[in-house]
Amino acid sequence: MIKNAIKKKFSCMDWRLLIPYIILSGFGILMVYSSSSYRAMTDYNNSEYFFYKQIIFASLGLLGALIASFLSKRIFKNEKTLRYGLRVLFAILAYLLLWPGTATKGARGWIYFGTIGFQPAEFMKLNLILYLSWFISKHQSRINAVFYDTMKKPLLITAAAVMMVFLQPDLGGAAIIAFICLVMFLHCGIKVEYGIMTFGAIGAIYGLIIVVVRTFGSSIPFFHSYQIERITSFIDPFADIQDSGYQVVNSYYALSRGGLFGVGIGESIQKSGYLPEPHTDFILSIVGEELGLVGVAFVLVLFFYMVYRIFKNAIKIKDPFAQLVCTGIGTMFLIQGVINVGGATGLMPLTGVTFPFVSYGGSSLLVSAVSIGLVNNMYINDQISKQPK
Repeated sequence: MIKNAIKKKFSCMDWRLLIPYIILSGFGILMVYSSSSYRAMTDYNNSEYFFYKQIIFASLGLLGALIASFLSKRIFKNEKTLRYGLRVLFAILAYLLLWPGTATKGARGWIYFGTIGFQPAEFMKLNLILYLSWFISKHQSRINAVFYDTMKKPLLITAAAVMMVFLQPDLGGAAIIAFICLVMFLHCGIKVEYGIMTFGAIGAIYGLIIVVVRTFGSSIPFFHSYQIERITSFIDPFADIQDSGYQVVNSYYALSRGGLFGVGIGESIQKSGYLPEPHTDFILSIVGEELGLVGVAFVLVLFFYMVYRIFKNAIKIKDPFAQLVCTGIGTMFLIQGVINVGGATGLMPLTGVTFPFVSYGGSSLLVSAVSIGLVNNMYINDQISKQPK
């Protein structure tokens, strides 16, 4: 019985979603090895240090994606489990605010078990997506009638999550959570003009911060020095090449040196101490240097096709819960990809956001892989529901 059920689900898997994910993960392992070998040798006397860890993370991620694909959808809609998950994650985030963990790229939102880092904000994204999907699909009729009275609690939970992640401080993670939840609120019936006003307000705040930094420099309260440096490097990275603009300028050098076809795998110069995070935030810059514009285009085409496939599933699937899950996960990948590419190319300030599946990372890679499994789960259940009984 169980064997037949698994076989039936396997025959309904969304391979047009899974194949790009698998290729990107495999490509990520290759590029992490290439981009991290110098730093791994310098810091750990082992050029394959990050390479082996990435293989482990990718393998665990693939296992997580398969498990998420075949589990019953009811597990992901269980109210008690979702609420318990939120309580645990909020407790961990509160703990990190009161007793900060080890700082990584300026943010103290990490808990380390030996050499393995755990980032609660990554898991908060997925838990919020599932919680909001369950809540909105369950209360849709009431939401249409009295939006704010019905959505008061989810709005407060979202605001609390965004604020706690922002205070880590993790601006990139907070922005991703905010955009995910905003898109899901728009999906459930918030007036379009309110959504436009919210996006406009975000843009206005973003522009105001840039104007304030340009005017007052580093003497701005509530901002850390590294955050101000990220904004000044965005405004004019060449104004201070040896300090605030160092990362962005070296990212430019990597991309320009690669040209159309690149200098070859393993031949990057910028990974040799010039780019501080060549295997995480700036891995696309190393891809551009070693494989050229063609290599970057290969990654982006695969990635955005995968995102397109997720949103297409959100449109075609009939179940409201599944629609919202796909919408939230698609938005998560889209915003994360855009922020990373924007930072590497100087079109957006640096935020420490990695590129899904390609960058080195444990928490991010695991959450991203499980998210793909969840979308696949929603697709499988939709396909089975359409089959004659």
